Amino acid sequence: MNDSLIGQSLSARVALFGAAWTGVSLFGVLVHLTTTLILGSPKELVEPSFAIQGIVCVIPGAMWLLCRTPRNASFARLVEAVGLVAGAVTISYMCRLLAHETTPATEGVPARFGALLVGVAYDGFATIGVYASAVMFTLRSALVPSRTRHTLLLGLAMGAGIVLVFAYFAPLGPDGPRQVSVGVSTMSLWLLVVAVCAVLSATIYGLHQEIREARQLGQYTLDEKIGEGGMGIVYRAHHAMLRRPTAIKLLPHDRVGDEAIQRFEREVQLTAELTHPNTITVYDYGRTPDGVFYYAMELLDGATVQALVDTTGAQPPARVVHVLRMVAGALAEAHGRGLIHRDIKPANVILSERGGTPDVATVLDFGLARDLANGEDHGLTFDGKIMGTPMYLAPEVIKKANAADARSDIYALGAVAYFMLTGHPVFEASTIVEVCSHHLHSPVMPLSQRLGASIPAELDALIVQCLAKEPEGRPQSARALAEALAAIDLAAWTESDARAWWDAHGARVKAR
Repeated sequence: MNDSLIGQSLSARVALFGAAWTGVSLFGVLVHLTTTLILGSPKELVEPSFAIQGIVCVIPGAMWLLCRTPRNASFARLVEAVGLVAGAVTISYMCRLLAHETTPATEGVPARFGALLVGVAYDGFATIGVYASAVMFTLRSALVPSRTRHTLLLGLAMGAGIVLVFAYFAPLGPDGPRQVSVGVSTMSLWLLVVAVCAVLSATIYGLHQEIREARQLGQYTLDEKIGEGGMGIVYRAHHAMLRRPTAIKLLPHDRVGDEAIQRFEREVQLTAELTHPNTITVYDYGRTPDGVFYYAMELLDGATVQALVDTTGAQPPARVVHVLRMVAGALAEAHGRGLIHRDIKPANVILSERGGTPDVATVLDFGLARDLANGEDHGLTFDGKIMGTPMYLAPEVIKKANAADARSDIYALGAVAYFMLTGHPVFEASTIVEVCSHHLHSPVMPLSQRLGASIPAELDALIVQCLAKEPEGRPQSARALAEALAAIDLAAWTESDARAWWDAHGARVKAR
């Protein structure tokens, strides 16, 4: 894993530990506050030890604040080390103050027994301090993966602080033997804690390494899941040598079967043949020794049309035409090669910045593509099985799955345009059966009427034409559709328009 990804992962783990430690500390404050008010006196709340307990909550809170955004690994390790040592020293000092504040009265008690009472009380609070620090360090070992050596060094640094507080600053006067005794007993107990945490840390770190190795696909390492669909799972990944962003799509074991493997292999082979700038680019394809199929493709930093409309609603007609022309161009190339997409929908069109140009549309996921040129379908679809997304299915595909042709994609693209312009699907219903029935029989409501606002008449008519029930009523090719879109008298969606839109809404849309 490269340095940037290591830093991001480590920052996230340190932030998680800080948040968990803060929660535990606040719980301790709440318990202390409750017991003091019930069993003690409110004036005890102004004792120095109570103020120090508040600092114990601040330290992990600062760790969370500093590491909640991605940092480099060195910074995250520094925050972790300073926070742990400061936390151990603060906890120990708080327990020292409590020992001093609660030392039993020894007036009238023989000196020998008075010293024993003070020593017992002090040793008790020293042990409590070690246990409190042990909880903190154990929590850290479980949440922040690290090598055994690093855990040992952190533990020894914390132990030095603990012993320093309890032995050197012991409130027992010049009693050297007592200080040595406290130091030895405290350090012995702490070394046992460190040994346990080192074993825990080594075990968890080893498991993380095994998981990372298991997520290695050829020269690619999977980093995080970014999407999942019927045909597979998509991960953000990185190449061992190259720096270009990469997405990996793989077919999980539980979906492996002859049909799934054939469809998955065909998807990458068909997609790799396409070179249009508005079609996703495939880099590589392979199969792991344990039988996991995968392929690598470009990773686009943008948002799907689905996320875009869900977040910001209906889009300007100029932008819709801009997007439709690019998608139509990508489909024209695919159709020219005899490939039918069969799953055009808002979630399979992503807008991103490419080559310095914003709002470039890219068509994704040829997982259901059909090769008409070579007559290849190999029994992967059959009547009675719906292939595609019901909201965007052409009527002829609902009747007969293998009846799809180029005009079926045009129907789906018309439905995407309708969604972009109105913020709603062409037909809405509570069940798939109802949706399919509408596609088959219900007339399409003109966009202007559905939206309750004016839409350029030529665009409205063209979208409704794309949604004709019979394939013969639609534009007969994606190229013809692109030409019809270009002929609409409408102000262009400019690069400045796109940049202004992304500046205003980009972060919110990508987050969704």
